[in-house]
Amino acid sequence: MDLVLKEGLLIQKVVDEVVILEPDSGDYYTLNEIGALMLESLQKGLSSSEIADTLSQKFTVETGQVEQDLQYLMIALSKCGLAHLKDA
Repeated sequence: MDLVLKEGLLIQKVVDEVVILEPDSGDYYTLNEIGALMLESLQKGLSSSEIADTLSQKFTVETGQVEQDLQYLMIALSKCGLAHLKDA
């Protein structure tokens, strides 16, 4: 699955976090350090497995857990209307 972010979002990195502003509604969303790295990696076009491998090594977490967290993030962004999922 690929994640396609909604057009017009304002995304700003603040220290280790990311703040996302949805300008139409004025709603703000924040991602912690790991969520920020996941979003950054998705924007670079990395696959879920590449992201999971990289982050599991960086944070000494099982790859399966990172994959599960990544799927959760993608679904949450979709449910908030910040992105939509499409099959590769």
